[in-house]
Amino acid sequence: ATDADDRNDSATRLATVDTGLADLVEKRFFAGMTIEEIALESGQSDSTIKRRWRMARAWLLNELGAG
Repeated sequence: ATDADDRNDSATRLATVDTGLADLVEKRFFAGMTIEEIALESGQSDSTIKRRWRMARAWLLNELGAG
């Protein structure tokens, strides 16, 4: 599997744990949206999106390291 496949698989697993974080990963990685764009679209604050992004990244890094 390629790195991109691993990231996709991890993002899919994340969706089973937290769909909101998976949506955030999709918007950041695959749609290229900024924190500010996601905050505006979702109606959440930049700081909330940043905190959730840190959580999502930590989860993904843990998953990718475990694979």
